[in-house]
Amino acid sequence: MDKHRLAAELLWDCAESGRFTDALADDIRPMTRAEGYAVQAQWPIVSGERVVGWKIAATSQAGREHIGVSGPLAGRILNSRVYADGSEVPSLGNGMRVAEPEFGFAMARDLAPRGSAYTVDEVLDAVDCVFPSIELPS
Repeated sequence: MDKHRLAAELLWDCAESGRFTDALADDIRPMTRAEGYAVQAQWPIVSGERVVGWKIAATSQAGREHIGVSGPLAGRILNSRVYADGSEVPSLGNGMRVAEPEFGFAMARDLAPRGSAYTVDEVLDAVDCVFPSIELPS
């Protein structure tokens, strides 16, 4: 089995059970950003869930320094991780014990991958609405 799939299965098991791991074994640990995204791309497969959105982390210099990364990170949001207004949200796995206010963006249309970066105006044109949301980081 592919090392990215093995890493994703281990991480998904941790997320579902509320367990934590200090590190992945050397033979499955992603060593580059691209490998990390390859592991994350396996989450819909190992979870059987749909990707319903994306999250961007470490958008500020202070945030990047806090988690030790060189730039913002994108992450998939799976359907089981979205709760409707008024829902009771389980605390399993919320090791940080914090709730972060966020801005959510509903897109009017997809922005397909391409060779050049989208301009701010192109991205804003694709946004349908902005709404308040809350993130419960692990």
